[in-house]
Amino acid sequence: MLLDDPPRRSPSPAESGPPAELSPAGRAGAGGRRWLRPVTLVLVLLGGVIALGARRGTITTDDRARLAATLRVQVGERSVALAGAEDRVRQLRSVVAAAREQHRQADRDHAGAVAQIAALGPEAGSVAVTGSGVRIKVTDRLAGGSGSADPRVSASGTPRPHQSAPTTVPDAAGPGRIQDHDLADLVNVLWISGAEAIAINGVRLTALSAIRAAGDLILISFIPVLAPYDVEAIGDPRRLVRRVEQSAVVDRLRHRPGSPVTSLTASAAETLTLPAAPPPVLRHARRSGS
Repeated sequence: MLLDDPPRRSPSPAESGPPAELSPAGRAGAGGRRWLRPVTLVLVLLGGVIALGARRGTITTDDRARLAATLRVQVGERSVALAGAEDRVRQLRSVVAAAREQHRQADRDHAGAVAQIAALGPEAGSVAVTGSGVRIKVTDRLAGGSGSADPRVSASGTPRPHQSAPTTVPDAAGPGRIQDHDLADLVNVLWISGAEAIAINGVRLTALSAIRAAGDLILISFIPVLAPYDVEAIGDPRRLVRRVEQSAVVDRLRHRPGSPVTSLTASAAETLTLPAAPPPVLRHARRSGS
């Protein structure tokens, strides 16, 4: 068997003596090895950082390229939408300008129509008028009041008593009561003589007015009037009075045998005020284009 080597004995301090000094070359080699390790470590770390930065730079460049492509697509889409919106704005501006012009034209037409209505109002009877003219008062022998437009009201304003209908109806043209055609003939004389506005018992006459009979009543545009009848006309007073006095209608009413007229007077009036006629009810006329 092999014997173990005897243990090595550590030299005593006397034997070991002082440490030998290194030469300058040895000291430089040892110092170089000490600086080599940190520099190597720094270089390794720097290389890793550069590699990582390069990788991240590559990834960032790709992302930027994709983002730029996406943004270019969105810019194109927004540009197309903006162009369409601008076209729509131009169209709407044209429509608004046309509507404003139509509104201004409608305002001008309305102003012209108002001016025409104001000018034609006196002749059409749509406005009240004032002026000089003639007043004619016609009374028949059966007159029972002041000529109120309401047949239920007497001259004093009290209700009339109820009257039972007669068993026999007299001839409408018989003597004793002024007929509707008598007033119509008198009104025609005034129109022919130059009257500009006429009213009977405060009811204004127009081109659409009708004088009709309904039983014992006379209707002026469906408004009943009672004797005595006050016929007022605006125009040249002297001309109207002269033409009325010379008319065959007045001569017939005054001198006809059995005439119902007991009094017919025509006198000039300095100031007459005739009311406006009720607005007409159009049953067949429609706005053009409706």
